[in-house]
Amino acid sequence: MSRQISRRDVLLGGAALGLGGALGAASLVTATQRAVAQTGAPMIPAGRVGATFDLFPFCPGTTYPQAVDTWNNTTGTSMRCWKVYYQPGEFPTSIDDRIRTIIDRGIQALISFKPAISLSATDRSKLASAVEMFHAAGLIAEVCLWQEVGPKDMTATQYHDVVAYYGPAVRQYYPLVFDAPGSQGPSEWSAYDPGRASLDGYAVDYYCSTFTNQSFRLETMAHVAGNLPLGIWEIGNTASAGFVPTAAQLTDYMNYLTSFLSRRAASGLPVGSVAWYNGPADALQDGANEIAGCNPSSVNPLVSTDIAAYRRLYGAVNGLP
Repeated sequence: MSRQISRRDVLLGGAALGLGGALGAASLVTATQRAVAQTGAPMIPAGRVGATFDLFPFCPGTTYPQAVDTWNNTTGTSMRCWKVYYQPGEFPTSIDDRIRTIIDRGIQALISFKPAISLSATDRSKLASAVEMFHAAGLIAEVCLWQEVGPKDMTATQYHDVVAYYGPAVRQYYPLVFDAPGSQGPSEWSAYDPGRASLDGYAVDYYCSTFTNQSFRLETMAHVAGNLPLGIWEIGNTASAGFVPTAAQLTDYMNYLTSFLSRRAASGLPVGSVAWYNGPADALQDGANEIAGCNPSSVNPLVSTDIAAYRRLYGAVNGLP
């Protein structure tokens, strides 16, 4: 597949530290991680670290199991979560190679569905059938409705209605998460938040470009999430055309993420899953987030720094030495 593809294309095409010593004893996998959600719906599994992942960065002919092996070997970790996107109105009716790989490897799926904004009974039925099928097949998952939702998609009131209408179909089988766009900031996070009573967890997509160039910080989202699990479902170098961080900026960003999650766990609050976006941020910054693939160093000058920082974050969140 051509590398001239934007991050938005990927999302719409869904189917297609110096902190190490201080963190060693403070595993981020705590008892609160396994607490049942306030509403009695399915609980959020313990937080894991993995990737927003597809085949486009890999050499032609690479299969999903081979891509996972390449990721694991390149990063020196084992992929533990995987963000999956579906297009508007797309609800799978069978287990494809991607989902089969996720199930077979025991990876936790972070799934985004996009049912009709007009509140379609047909979409609700298809959504219910899809999550029932996944659950019966043994898929471990969390689900969000319209990841990174904002004015580009619908009004805040419409989103609240979407969650109220479709959410119960998801929560029969999987915890429901609100996944906010980091770059839009706290005012939008709060406006679109459907409320803790409607959810089982929170997440935000938060890149180094937002950390470096905007004043938005995750402590504000932590206030929104309260005592529900809070994950970061996309991290990476950039989600902005024209911006690639320096190694120093990237290190500051990754240190901040690890420190934030560590402090949250130390306070007794649950930490959700974290996924590195392994792909291009924009056609103008092609490959700027790739750390595993056919030849990531040819398109991402920060790949070695990325991998080292990712491994430190992975060790902290997964409670490894």
